[in-house]
Amino acid sequence: KMRLAPGETNPLGTRWMGFLENSGGEYGMHGTDNPGSVGKFSSHGCVRLKVSDAEALFELVDVGTPVEVVYQPV
Repeated sequence: KMRLAPGETNPLGTRWMGFLENSGGEYGMHGTDNPGSVGKFSSHGCVRLKVSDAEALFELVDVGTPVEVVYQPV
C-alpha cells in the first residue's frame, strides 16, 4: 500500500471520490493522466474517468452518496 500525495505528479487527476475502504484497500472514482485507460481493466479496482468528467461529477455528489458498482459487459 502507498498513499499518493496531491500535486501535479499525482496520476489520479484533480479529484478523488472514495466509495469503499476495507482490508483489501481503498477504492474510488478519479481522473487519470492516461485517458486511453478509461473503461479498461488496468487498475486495481478503481473507476477511472477523464479528468474533466471527474471534476464535473465531484461537483454533483456529496460525501455519503450511495454508490453501487455493477459489472455489466456490453
